This record gives sequence, C-alpha cells and structure tokens, in this order.
Amino acid sequence: YILICNKILIFVTESSTMPSIPGMKNDGGSDSRFFTTQKKGEMHELRMELHSTDRIVKVDAVKKVIANMTVGKDVSMLFTDVLNCVQTGNIELKKLVYLYLINYAKSQPELTLLAVNTFVKDANDPNPLIRALAVRTMGCIRVDRITEYLCDPLSRALRDEDPYVRKTAAVCVAKLYDIAPGLVQERGFLEILHDLISDSNPSVVANGVAALSEIAETSGKDVMRISASVLQKLLAALNECTEWGQVFILDSLAKYTPADAREAEGI
Repeated sequence: YILICNKILIFVTESSTMPSIPGMKNDGGSDSRFFTTQKKGEMHELRMELHSTDRIVKVDAVKKVIANMTVGKDVSMLFTDVLNCVQTGNIELKKLVYLYLINYAKSQPELTLLAVNTFVKDANDPNPLIRALAVRTMGCIRVDRITEYLCDPLSRALRDEDPYVRKTAAVCVAKLYDIAPGLVQERGFLEILHDLISDSNPSVVANGVAALSEIAETSGKDVMRISASVLQKLLAALNECTEWGQVFILDSLAKYTPADAREAEGI
C-alpha cells in the first residue's frame, strides 16, 4: 500500500503531462521517506517547516503533508499554512499545493476563496505550464463561488497562444459544465470548443472532441454536430494525436452518417 501511495506522490511531483523544467530536482525514487509513521508533535513540526524560508525544506514539508493526506490522515488543520506556500514561482511546489487545495476545497470553501487571487494571477503568468495549471486546478475545485472567477481566465486560456494551455482549457470546459451548464452556454464556451476542432494542433483537436463528447454524455444532447467539414478536420488530426485522443475522435466519427456510399468509402 505504501508503495502505491509513493507512486502517486511521484506522479504528482514529476507529472508526465508537463515537460520537465531545467534545474528541477528529479529524486522521486526517495519519496518513500514521506510515508513514515506519524510521530507525536509532527503537525507542529510540519507547520514550522511550511513557514521555512528554505525552498527545499518547504517543498519536502508539503510532500509530507500530501503523503499523510494520501494515506487517509486528516491534515486539514494545516490548510492555511499550506495555502501560504502557493505564493511561489516553483512549479513543483505549486502543483503540490494545488493538489492539497483540490482535496480540501469542499470542506474548507471559505478558505479556498483566499487562493482565488493566486489562481487569477497564475492564469496570466508568462509560463504556459503555470497558466495551464491554474486553469486546470480552478476547474477541479467544485466550489460554486470559484466558478464565477474561472470564466474569464478560462476564456483567455481557450484562445491562448500555447497549445498546452488550449488543450488543458478544453477539458476544463467539460468540468465546468458539470457544475454550471448554464454558465458554459452563456459564455459561449461550447462554440469555442467547436472552433478548437479546427485547431492546428492535433492534441488540442482531440481534447476539444473529448470535452464535447463528455458534455454530450452529461446533457444527453448532440453538441458535437459533425458536418462534412468537421469530419475532414477530425480525419486530419486522427493520425497525429495520441491513442487517447484517437479513441474519442473515432468514437465521434462512428456517429457520423455519410450522405451516400461514395462518401462512406472515402472516409
């Protein structure tokens, strides 16, 4: 069980969904030390380490908090202390803090609102990884009052110059639809998802299709609306995207009804 949890922590700190950052320490194999048995007074010790001015000490402290959270220990009493760590330019530390916030957002909604300014600020960061991380985290926090702050950053992210940010934002639209479907329609996010199907990046196309497919399943409506022009764009992206993306594209293509046998043969 500890080995499984260790792998989860390694995944969090060295997620393969984000490119590696030069200078970032890559020592995930030693992270099992964070799963040691909780000692008396450890919470006080963790609180002191979370306020340390040493970046390495602070990162290790948040890893210990995440490790305790992963094995089912209640570390909600450290919410404010962990939240203070979010004001950092270190991506590894920010990812860990955001994961903690997602886990405890429902039980501490008022405190989570304190992080809104950081989310909005990070959504405008020069680093596309941080922009994507902020939008994705806001989409994962199922707190109604957070959604009103999510719309503007999400709208910008869907039109971001970086494809990583755009494809992350596409998935976020589907998450927002689960919480506030009316808001998604009101802000025109469904139309923007349709525009992403014409994106030059196949991964963005695949995520746009995946988001529309998920929304269609949730709403019971045909929001995909595959036309002959959309069909050609999906076929063009099919060979360039990942296997995960290919599954969604093929599933969407299977729902298309060709006009005649000749078109079917061409597909």
